[in-house]
Amino acid sequence: MKRLFAILIAAVFILITAVPHAVLAQTNSKIELKQAIEIAKEKLNLPTDGYSFNSNYYEGDGNKTWYLTWTSSTNGNITVNINADTGEITGYSFYKPGNSPNSVIPKYSRDDAKKVAVDFLNKVIPEKFKETKEQESDDYLGISPKIAYSNAYSFNFAQVVNGITFQGNHIVIEVNKNTLEVQSYYLTWNDNYNFPDPKLAISKDKAIEIYKSNNSLRLQYNVVYKDVYGNNDPKPQAILVYALVNNQPIDAISGAILPQNYYGPLADGTGGMATKSANSQQVLSPEEQKAVDDISKYISKDKAIQMAKEKLPFTIGSQYSLTSSNLFKNSSNSDSAIWDFAWSYSDGSNYNYITASVDATTGELMTFTRSDSSENNIQGKTPKYTKDQLKDIAEEYLNKIQPDKFKQMEYQDVPTSPYDNSPYMSFSYVYTANGIQCPFDSIYIGVNKYTGDIVSYNYSWINVNLPDSKNIISLDDAYDSLFKNSDLQLTYIIYYAPDKVYDTPPQDVKLVYQLSNFNGLIDAKTGDYVDFSGNPIKKDKSNQFTDIAGNWAEKDILLLLQYGIVDGKDGKYMPNDYILQKDFIKMLVKSYQPNSIIIPLSSNDDENYDNYYNVAINNKIITESEIKPDSKVTRQEAAKFIVRSLGLKYVADINSIYTLDFLKDANSVDSSLKGYVAIAYGLDLMKGNNGYFNPNGDLTRAETASILVRYLKIEK
Repeated sequence: MKRLFAILIAAVFILITAVPHAVLAQTNSKIELKQAIEIAKEKLNLPTDGYSFNSNYYEGDGNKTWYLTWTSSTNGNITVNINADTGEITGYSFYKPGNSPNSVIPKYSRDDAKKVAVDFLNKVIPEKFKETKEQESDDYLGISPKIAYSNAYSFNFAQVVNGITFQGNHIVIEVNKNTLEVQSYYLTWNDNYNFPDPKLAISKDKAIEIYKSNNSLRLQYNVVYKDVYGNNDPKPQAILVYALVNNQPIDAISGAILPQNYYGPLADGTGGMATKSANSQQVLSPEEQKAVDDISKYISKDKAIQMAKEKLPFTIGSQYSLTSSNLFKNSSNSDSAIWDFAWSYSDGSNYNYITASVDATTGELMTFTRSDSSENNIQGKTPKYTKDQLKDIAEEYLNKIQPDKFKQMEYQDVPTSPYDNSPYMSFSYVYTANGIQCPFDSIYIGVNKYTGDIVSYNYSWINVNLPDSKNIISLDDAYDSLFKNSDLQLTYIIYYAPDKVYDTPPQDVKLVYQLSNFNGLIDAKTGDYVDFSGNPIKKDKSNQFTDIAGNWAEKDILLLLQYGIVDGKDGKYMPNDYILQKDFIKMLVKSYQPNSIIIPLSSNDDENYDNYYNVAINNKIITESEIKPDSKVTRQEAAKFIVRSLGLKYVADINSIYTLDFLKDANSVDSSLKGYVAIAYGLDLMKGNNGYFNPNGDLTRAETASILVRYLKIEK
């Protein structure tokens, strides 16, 4: 966080100290403005006719930079950064109106774009580019950054020193997916770093021993919500996992474990839809009646406020005004709800805020915060309380407000930096059952170092059955699974020592062993690598079908597989089978909004189609009366669903304006579907064969893949 703050300050400094060229008499640099312009135009082949020009010059942090800008109201903006000592182009961006994405599947492939990126870098920064290697990005939540719905492919090239990656020096470049124009390029590089000799490094086996000795893995319970994205009444359940809790890099020379910046625990919040009351004599549906019944079992707003005030460690004075009150469904317990309140007052110079939330069923105080605009005025002041004294204050309050549950909790000690200048100190406590932690049952509490006032509190307790710990894998087996799915790799990093966090640029580079990307958990029962919903993570999804080689739609099937739109069973796609309606709707919904997380992340995902049908119904792709999950889909039915997903139902239903004379079997098309077939044909989504559309023919899974690829290429 301190590094981020330093970067922001540096950015502000640039804005303040940049000198417009119109008032610049002379710069202390080897490259003057005229040369900088010539370098930019020659190496980048800039189309600057019709553009207005401006420049700034900046010196700081050991760097001298020319910032060149060309702007045009019709052709967009071009910016180029030139190192004023070396003449290197360190930054470039080209914004052109109309560059926004217009189809999910781009015109050019990532390989096409990479060739453009490599050619660009070989021309603009050849010597440094030779020292780099492309860094692959991992998928996140099942959406690959390589194919995410954006208008550009992004490439990251990091420096390689002594055969070891150093991300501190790197190049990032973006290439437009539909035009192959380079949209941006940025060079982050410092030639003054000193790199430790890898010959002096401890062995990997020794590093693994040290990593294990740091208690990097911990057996704990985790809560998952099966079918949470589609189920109206999700029930939490606990699973036993080994979680990665200490993942600090290991100094490869000394074997020391290096501390990382601590950003503090993220407290769970509450959320949901606010419940509004209504006075109506109309007959209520079962769902509406249930909502009314639920409301009636909750404590009233006034009672909730009273209970909150009784339990707060301070008094809400009469000068405070209640500014908001909301009743939310409890996100972690569907049988409960949360009253959420906010108060504020201002005396002209200071602004004061208090928030509090109360369980609407039990009356327990769940959270509170207290702040005022003067509390950060601590410049030159020394904290009045020690960490132990602040902890005593926190625990005295917790013993008062949650005596029974607090006895079952363990204190989680978090090292604090002596250079931390926050006015607060936070303490965390986690419930432990049978010696195993339950991080979802926890309390976080913050105390002001200068006043001793408790200023924040967050209590989370989920009533969930805990599975027994019989027949779980050992800690050693868990580490084996960890290193099977991730690797402890040698890498160079920029190290910010606690007393040098404000140094810009930092000069300390360390050779470390660091765990490569591991974003998940280890199932304590099976040893499988699972995501945070408890589902097994498959490392390689690039080609998991064994029955598509040589099929006419193989390329389309693989493309949809990349996007996570298609799946199969037992490693097979079954391209020649007829597609069932439930699978067609599932694939169409995934194509309709490919990067939206609307799908239940559950182990029975393949069998659960309700969520896909719900999305299709809500978006008027299918009606409830048309749902026939296990029926085959005819070609004219497919046309109907696809055209509806494009939002063209209102046009397609005007049958009188369509003619199908171009089809030899036009008379076989259902009269109510003429418009849908005509539109699907006209958009090249569905053509047919030799002039025959075959409207009543059943669609195969291979044909479905081919249609959906064309669907995704439509420029909307």
